[in-house]
Amino acid sequence: MTTPYADQVGDRDPVEALATSLADYRALTSRLTPAQWGTPWAPGKWTAHQVVVHVTQWEMIFGVRLRCGLAVPGYMVQPLDQDPFMFEAATLDGPTAFRAFDAMRQMNLALARSLSPDDRKRTLKHPERGTIDVESLLLTLAGHPIHHYKQIAGPP
Repeated sequence: MTTPYADQVGDRDPVEALATSLADYRALTSRLTPAQWGTPWAPGKWTAHQVVVHVTQWEMIFGVRLRCGLAVPGYMVQPLDQDPFMFEAATLDGPTAFRAFDAMRQMNLALARSLSPDDRKRTLKHPERGTIDVESLLLTLAGHPIHHYKQIAGPP
C-alpha cells in the first residue's frame, strides 16, 4: 500500500520538503488578506482559514505519531477522521492557526533532522496499512501540507 501524500514529496527527501513547505506557507500566509482567509479555495470547499486549521491539527497528530513510532515499542497508529476535529476552526482565526503550525513544524523539523538512517527504518503498525516505518510517517507529515498548500495558493 502506498504512503499517503508521498506523491506530494516526489523524489525529495521528506526532511527537505518539511523545510521548504514551511517557507512556502510563511510566504503565502503573510500576504493573505482577511477576505482571502475567508474565501473557499473552490465552491463548496474549505476556506484558507479552515485549511490552515486542518493542516495545523494534522501537523500535531502526525508529529505525535512520529514521536510514538520512535519511542513506543510496538506502537500502532490510531486512525482518525478529520471532520470531527473541524469544530476548532470556529475557535481561532487563520493567522493564529498558522502561528501554531509554524511552531509545531519547527519542532517536527528539528526532530526529523536529528533522525539517523536506522531511526527512519524503525517499524510500527498501522491497522489499515500493516507494518510501516518512520520514513513513511515522515513522507505523510511532509506531503500532507504540500497537498493543502496548493489549494490555498491556487494554480501556479
